[in-house]
Amino acid sequence: MSPTRYGITRYRLAVFPPGISSDDRMLLRIRRAWPTWGMAIFLILEILLVPALGAVAALWISATVFLGAGAVVMAMTAANRGNVRTMTAIRRAGIHDPLAAEHFLEFYGLAHDLIEADGRLTSGEIQPVEHELLVWCVYNRMGADIRARTDAERG
Repeated sequence: MSPTRYGITRYRLAVFPPGISSDDRMLLRIRRAWPTWGMAIFLILEILLVPALGAVAALWISATVFLGAGAVVMAMTAANRGNVRTMTAIRRAGIHDPLAAEHFLEFYGLAHDLIEADGRLTSGEIQPVEHELLVWCVYNRMGADIRARTDAERG
């Protein structure tokens, strides 16, 4: 959830492909955050290198490190990057929008199913295989929703 200005709240749900390793999930998270950590590295290198090498050389080195790190992370996540399913719901305070409300209810249901599956796994009520099956169900429902919206937008 990310609160923004003017009473708008954005909710984002990302479901990684079930069955991938924890290392692959970590790399996908690192790739998603690349603009932030990459720019931080860029700025730190600029601060450190400008006095030592000059502005032009520091800019070239910082930009190369920034873009190179992004390219490496993109290459490392290429196999799974396109399989991450993401859903966003936006709510506006004081505005009744039936379509947005329906979309939020669907979003809430998917998130609730994942939270419930995690809770059941943690409590020992279900085994990891059953947990993965529940995650697959949510993952597939998100894929069906994406295909339905794409078909509706095409006409």
